[in-house]
Amino acid sequence: MKKSVKTEVLQGEYVNLREVELSDAAFILMLRTNEKKSRFIHKTENNLDKQVEYSKRYKTLDDEYYFIIERKNGQPVGTICLYDLHETRCTPGSWLASDEATPAEVLESDLLLKRFAFDYLGMQELYFDVRKRNKSVVKHHRNWGSEIVGENEVDYFFALDKGTYETNKAKFLKLLILASR
Repeated sequence: MKKSVKTEVLQGEYVNLREVELSDAAFILMLRTNEKKSRFIHKTENNLDKQVEYSKRYKTLDDEYYFIIERKNGQPVGTICLYDLHETRCTPGSWLASDEATPAEVLESDLLLKRFAFDYLGMQELYFDVRKRNKSVVKHHRNWGSEIVGENEVDYFFALDKGTYETNKAKFLKLLILASR
């Protein structure tokens, strides 16, 4: 069963994560159908009714957390999620940021999601895939210490364990400070 979310766990210096609401459907659809933003993700039909239905269905799921990345003033600047939750592992994904998002906001959203997964939910490992052509995100995850555990023609399959997250967390907090300048 999905654990309820304490909002303070999802609050950063630059952005907060909050669970998706039905009113976010148009923003999510705009990001997911943006040609530039969507080139490395599963295709989404440009249909607002279907996005609203997906958001309704999300609210019933026990194995997924879907967040809006929002600035401190409440302006949405992206999405990020955890899905396929098991006892000790899960999958992060749907990490998309608008063109207005700053590097610090994007980086902090990933830090907040990892903190939520490892420190709040008690996960021991994250498993996820990244398109090989998405070189900046591949580099980001490699810098975190994520290991490539498999690949196919299109994707790398990564794993990040809690120990590596703990070891590298301070480095990314320093990068966050640099990115905010």
